[in-house]
Amino acid sequence: MAAGYTPDLVERWFAVARTEEVVPRHVVQAQLLDQEIALWRDDAGAVNAWENRCPHRGVRLSIGLNTGTELRCQYHGWRYATGSGQCTYIPAHPTQKPAATMRVARFGITEAHGFVWVSLGTPAGPPQGPATGCEHATTLRSIYTEASAATIAACLLRGYRFALDPLGADESSPDAVVVAEDAYTLRAKSSHAGEREAAVTFFLQPMGASQTVIHGLLTTHGVAADRLAVLRHHHRQMTALRDAAESR
Repeated sequence: MAAGYTPDLVERWFAVARTEEVVPRHVVQAQLLDQEIALWRDDAGAVNAWENRCPHRGVRLSIGLNTGTELRCQYHGWRYATGSGQCTYIPAHPTQKPAATMRVARFGITEAHGFVWVSLGTPAGPPQGPATGCEHATTLRSIYTEASAATIAACLLRGYRFALDPLGADESSPDAVVVAEDAYTLRAKSSHAGEREAAVTFFLQPMGASQTVIHGLLTTHGVAADRLAVLRHHHRQMTALRDAAESR
């Protein structure tokens, strides 16, 4: 599990999906540090992050059924309870109580800043997010790339073209400089006279050594630009960033 990765990576939080993508009665497949993960939300609203394999025959749980209280494996119908991952029912032995050891491996999970965060270890404290005080926060469309997290970070630092107001500015002229908070969290902040301010925080999800998902969180204060135009602007810039990283 996460073999070959340093303890600091295993113990840290990573954004793996936008909260709005993990809906009830659905299962989302994700990957972090070469570990496949099944994400699912129960009917009470709690989100589970489980190893994406049934303990019985190893079938991916992401192709199973989310009943709202349990996840049912598609192969032999074994059921696993939300929260604990404990097997509750074996169709071939309906009267037999499953052994306590028959449970799915679980990972640390939390929701913050519009994202679902997963840790393969036991992190200390909550995920780091943007500075407080913003009026509005909007998650940007996440983008998958065939590039390492280090390559993505290098491309971001070379210049993410961030216009505070895409409708009233030349998008080819960046208003902000990207700074790295650490290897997997970077931020571009634009501030003008008065109370107008906007920032994009990038959270990098290393699926493996050469695959990365870029998640973005736009926070604004006093910016009246059209929301759809702003989202389109950042999507264009993130797409260009992906193309540049994959061409290296």
